[in-house]
Amino acid sequence: MKARDEILSLRRESVVSQEVKNIIIKCIKNAYDNSSFYGLGISLAATFDLMVSAAYYNSISNRGWTYCCKSPQMMFYTYTNICPRCIGNGQFVYAKANKPESGRIGQITTEILCLFFQYMLERKGARIDVFKCSEPIDVVVHDLDCDMFLLAEVKAAPLLTLPIVANCDRLTETIDGSLTFSGHMSIDNPNLSNTKMNLYIPRYGDVKEEIFPLELRGNIKYKYYDAIYNLISTDVRFYRHYLDFWYNSFMSYTNKDKQLSLYWLTNACGTPSPIPENWPKRKGSGYESVSDSKTSAGMDRTDDIKKGIYQVLKLGAEYKTKYENVRTAIISNLPAIRHYDEYLLTIKDIVWTMSNEPYKTKLGELPFDASIYNLFDGIISLTKSDIRDMWVKNMFSKI
Repeated sequence: MKARDEILSLRRESVVSQEVKNIIIKCIKNAYDNSSFYGLGISLAATFDLMVSAAYYNSISNRGWTYCCKSPQMMFYTYTNICPRCIGNGQFVYAKANKPESGRIGQITTEILCLFFQYMLERKGARIDVFKCSEPIDVVVHDLDCDMFLLAEVKAAPLLTLPIVANCDRLTETIDGSLTFSGHMSIDNPNLSNTKMNLYIPRYGDVKEEIFPLELRGNIKYKYYDAIYNLISTDVRFYRHYLDFWYNSFMSYTNKDKQLSLYWLTNACGTPSPIPENWPKRKGSGYESVSDSKTSAGMDRTDDIKKGIYQVLKLGAEYKTKYENVRTAIISNLPAIRHYDEYLLTIKDIVWTMSNEPYKTKLGELPFDASIYNLFDGIISLTKSDIRDMWVKNMFSKI
């Protein structure tokens, strides 16, 4: 069996409609058009987060909203355990996050990343096909001109998801027979279908908070993708403001700068220190985090890095040893920002071979025609890549 037949037999059908794909491609093009501000990689990575966020927003429910009593009162649908308006003012107020389970969102995240790389490679002039596969392969990049295959393990997750905000009445409650105004609390939103949704960018530093309306047109499954693209294309202020916020969040995540308020809207930001008054405790011991390490951005979760290393080695052992036109890589939206030195730096240049002869300690002791393989032909992301193979370099450098 040829590599083409075996690999293509594992191809999986897309779960993303053509309508959604068309919108995502338009948003990727916008990232290119606005790449002069922070560079193409940052613009693409920030846009990736917006597209994944659109998938998150499609799961917004009646329950899980947070009422903020600050004037003017608002209700938020948040993705880290913090009131996004209060943290903008330097106050830690717990708000239950609504992060979807990884199993529910993993497929769409992978498909969005496929669309990004498909567009980026085609823009370079390549005749390319990027698609999902069944285990053990996550994604395949097929160069149609030279019939080369890149088998990729995908480890991708957004850096942040902007909260949704909506107006609401000022809440009251009766205490000891007296009507009083309510403080922060978790609430239900019984009128969800009639709620005017907005994207919320919190205050940070000297930059004021901003609220951007989402026009949700009709009762269609992809309405949040449609609304975000309409916002990008009709409000010139939005994308630049969002890009500024995302870049500063990215730098705060990279530097673990807990003094910056926007840090607490990024995934894997941890637990406040010192612990604020009234901050909730976990069941068992310790305190709740704002966002734990399981939500680390890109390929930065340590369990994902370790699994990715194994999967790439396994793919190499199963496919590279049979087919000369196969390469292997880990791909993501963002590199292992915090854990690169610890987990990847010392092994990224490893090469290996196969031998059924034990006790060999030198290359010269192996058969003279023994094949040598890279552990990683590429560790590839939207912002930074390590590449050891020439074909992979020609495909993915300067995209």
